[in-house]
Amino acid sequence: MRSAIVLALAASAAWGIGMTAATPALRYVDRLTYLWTRWGLVAAFALAYGLATHRLVVPAFEPAMWAVVAGLVDATAGGFLYLLALERGSTHEVTAVANTAPLWGVFGAVLFLGEPLRWTVAVAAASAIVGAWFLVERPRDGSEVASGATKRRLAGALFALLTGILWGIAETVPAKLALEAGLSPESLLFLFACAGCAGALALLPFLRRRVPRHAEAKGFLYVALSGVVGAGVGWMLWLFSLAQAPASVVAPVRGATLVFCLAYSIVFLRERPSLRALFGIALALCAVLLVSFEA
Repeated sequence: MRSAIVLALAASAAWGIGMTAATPALRYVDRLTYLWTRWGLVAAFALAYGLATHRLVVPAFEPAMWAVVAGLVDATAGGFLYLLALERGSTHEVTAVANTAPLWGVFGAVLFLGEPLRWTVAVAAASAIVGAWFLVERPRDGSEVASGATKRRLAGALFALLTGILWGIAETVPAKLALEAGLSPESLLFLFACAGCAGALALLPFLRRRVPRHAEAKGFLYVALSGVVGAGVGWMLWLFSLAQAPASVVAPVRGATLVFCLAYSIVFLRERPSLRALFGIALALCAVLLVSFEA
């Protein structure tokens, strides 16, 4: 049991690296290039790992379909919104709101899987939304510049909230249905990553004019860090953790991802969150822990 908690903490630390590394990556690589490269690397990692463990199998249509849906919703749509949020807000603000995904996953289970709605979920949702509001700094004066900056940060918080909703639903509904249909975790991650990569490539003809190509060699180091360590290693550690203990035991540890992101943003990105932002982050963390401990 103790080793499962340690693995879950390691997974949270890895996920935090992946989410934080996206900020410096966007200085050198455009959003679309980041997405398809990142998930292409994750697909290669999952393929290598699956072949090494002999757990990569040819799936039936139904579980494969659910894995692809999860990848398109989470990796492509959620990933693109997350990058939009990062361009409009601080890393510690965006990651705090996006990491409320477990909460929205519970809502997804209620809406799509018929699970009962608990009062704690409603309280957690209110806490997450209020926390997101506190993460938007108010202007210190009434100037147009300050007002425009606030609108930009508000848009970032909204994009981050939508990211958390998509991540939570994708993880809880299609991913769960794929596993219940007999798909191995390794095969799920491989198909998930392939769908995310393909979805990002499919966006190129439609969004390339608005998102000019920008790719410097240094940026791909951050993309690799985000993809291989953040998504690939993070997911494998999480699956190892789930294999050793019930989800109800390790689920609360997922809230540590938010804490790791905050620490990374302060140490490596030199961000300095205000007291207002810290209060918002605390509310978001309370929302995640509340639904996790009740899982």
